[in-house]
Amino acid sequence: MSETIITVTASADTHHSPERATVQLALGFEGPERQPVFERTRQLHAETSESLRALHDPIADAVTRWSADQVSVWGQRPWSQDGAQLPPVYHATTTVRARFRDFSALATWIDSVAFRDGVTVTSVEWTLTSATHSALQAEAQKTAIVSARSKAQSYAEALGLSNLRPIAVADPGMLGDVGGAGSTMSVARFASHDLAKSGAGEPLDLTPADVVISASIEARFAATA
Repeated sequence: MSETIITVTASADTHHSPERATVQLALGFEGPERQPVFERTRQLHAETSESLRALHDPIADAVTRWSADQVSVWGQRPWSQDGAQLPPVYHATTTVRARFRDFSALATWIDSVAFRDGVTVTSVEWTLTSATHSALQAEAQKTAIVSARSKAQSYAEALGLSNLRPIAVADPGMLGDVGGAGSTMSVARFASHDLAKSGAGEPLDLTPADVVISASIEARFAATA
């Protein structure tokens, strides 16, 4: 009995509310003298680090992980519009990152630091724990396989064939066709321009969108009458 080979692609998404938020701050000042610029940045760096240290506990508390880079200092001599070289301007910067499990604590902490001189909230990235991500990825892959079989069944019926036998299931591109990534995760982000919409004294809205886990597969079936 001759078989007709049917190859299909399918994809599926799963959604889940974020479980972790990673915030990144840029700290820094600039000015005409190197030492005052460095000292202001160093002090801000120390105070911000101490505020996170008080919240940090890998098991139970609000912050599961945090890090702070060393303070970098450099100078430059800008040029005026007339082409004259101006006096030196010194810059000092550092970056602080923290991962929160407690989003209420995150909002309170950001509200306490975001509007200080020298602080820029560059981003807040909302993600899932590794365990949740793995479970949702498996769920999306299973749903994609069911969808692929349904699509292949429709093709078979349109050809007057009723029996469908699976031959292969693979990530995109593995069956010889060019495809995209097999599984992806879309994270929700909160950028500094969003923070600028809230003025000092206003409640900070840190409501993220769901994290989306996507899975794509290719499947090949043999169909007979």
